[in-house]
Amino acid sequence: MIKDLRRDIPGEPTKVLALCENPGVLDGLLSSMRQRYTPAELYLTQSVATFFEATHPSANKGDAVQYLAEELLGLQAANVMAIGDNFNDVEMIAYAGVGVAMGNAPDGVKAAADWVAPDVEEDGVAAAIEQFVLSDR
Repeated sequence: MIKDLRRDIPGEPTKVLALCENPGVLDGLLSSMRQRYTPAELYLTQSVATFFEATHPSANKGDAVQYLAEELLGLQAANVMAIGDNFNDVEMIAYAGVGVAMGNAPDGVKAAADWVAPDVEEDGVAAAIEQFVLSDR
């Protein structure tokens, strides 16, 4: 049985991270938690196949990048490029004016992106910077 995270954990946790060598176990946990909690109650994601994460709904990379860009730097989303390689990057990729997924990212992450870079091992970040920052576009 899954405990009610809002009631059964003392104090104010900022993040719950579950690790398991069997990705199927975490897929089941994620599915079960999504049935139990709405996105307004908990942000649920997997950062890699063997890491399950649960945080406050606004504790995600998309909200963090938006805050940094708009509140601290005075930028708009159109002036932001975000690069990610897993499901915990989807909100950040979706927020950015240029959202880039690494070539080795899962298909669901690639679907959220404007552009798919080469794999990490093939210097995908450098390719994205060259494509969108250093070129005359």
